[in-house]
Amino acid sequence: MTPADQGLSLAAVRLSGVDLGLAHVLDEAELARASTFRSPALREAFLAGRIALRLHISALTGDSPGSLEADYLCLTCSGQGHGIPRYRLPSRPGLLRASLSRSGSWCVVAAALDDRIAGIGVDIENGSAADFEGFPSLAMTANERGQLEKVPPALKTRFQTRLWVRKEAVLKALGTGLAKAPSLVDVSGSTPSGLTGPPGQALWSLEDVRPAGLPEDFAASIATFAETPHASSTTGYGHLPAGGP
Repeated sequence: MTPADQGLSLAAVRLSGVDLGLAHVLDEAELARASTFRSPALREAFLAGRIALRLHISALTGDSPGSLEADYLCLTCSGQGHGIPRYRLPSRPGLLRASLSRSGSWCVVAAALDDRIAGIGVDIENGSAADFEGFPSLAMTANERGQLEKVPPALKTRFQTRLWVRKEAVLKALGTGLAKAPSLVDVSGSTPSGLTGPPGQALWSLEDVRPAGLPEDFAASIATFAETPHASSTTGYGHLPAGGP
């Protein structure tokens, strides 16, 4: 089952192709967040990502990008302009949940069109993102480390990065980000394990995805959870093969 079958829409966007002249469609809180970046490159990447997300939602719903009211939710502080991306739209009641991930010159944006989806997270990384000493002990569960031992040496980096984007997607869907230790969440299967509380009992879907246009050297995953048994599918990517995806 594809993300589209689950009431999701996602797209890959080259950040350099986003018109920064559209920054006027962003909210004051988003523009204020952009101003905190000292690096012009990081500031422009932030603006491009937020603009791309609004354009994606606008194309789905018909609402103008500037009419979307950002309502980001941070579970750890009362700051504005960051946290879980949510938007109020003129065309529909409630909050539309979305997610955004940037890596290098690319970003992936996603939106949950099914209101029963309670959490959504997407992540992308360059294929070598998890290629550093200590990654297994820092970020992997004992089960995942056991699977890593079966992977041929030439494919270990790719395997680790695939696990990492899965973990990031799950933690974004939860809304905790890295405030929750990634080594506690097992993402080697089609649904995450090691979660506690209501999200851990919800219906999860976890998939590896490749939106059109995203270069082959990037890994991408999307995670959702639903409070009811009807909003999503239990069919995900399945277990990672020993040789890597």
